[in-house]
Amino acid sequence: MSAGRAAGGPASGAGAAGAETAAAAELAEIRALDTVPSDRVSALWDTLATARVEDIAGSRWRGTGLDTGHPMFGMLGKMRWWGKDFTDARKVDPILVTDDSGNVAPDTSATGGGGAALWEVVFRGRATASMVYDRLPVIDHFVVVDTDAQGRPTTLLAVMNGRGTISEGEHFWFVLDRDD
Repeated sequence: MSAGRAAGGPASGAGAAGAETAAAAELAEIRALDTVPSDRVSALWDTLATARVEDIAGSRWRGTGLDTGHPMFGMLGKMRWWGKDFTDARKVDPILVTDDSGNVAPDTSATGGGGAALWEVVFRGRATASMVYDRLPVIDHFVVVDTDAQGRPTTLLAVMNGRGTISEGEHFWFVLDRDD
């Protein structure tokens, strides 16, 4: 199934698979850059289908920040951020890190001791699956870059939004790749 299968996605029908391939190629080019222009990521975001809560819940995702110059990129690197675990829609470990032994474990020190939950939230005019932190005024929003043969998203483009998350007018952008 293609990126255009979710409501709000511009691609549909026979052209959807081509749009998904083009989106994946554009994301690959973006990921290869040392410094990523945020307007390029933002433009890609606007072409992608919105994610659905049920497509994300029950999955663990490996994260990669996109270095647009946002300070969160360096902070997550220092934390050894690994990704996110969406056990179910109402139980999310928003920050998984690699510990000194190389194991992946939740780290609530940066989240005020809380987790998060998945909700549908409108961002940039479209309702999309979004992760709402329990104890922080922060919401991460997700769109689908590509899917597997069963139509499950395999790569998500994400943006962090909320009080204190915008630096010099820019959001923090990141990518999640399904790990399970």
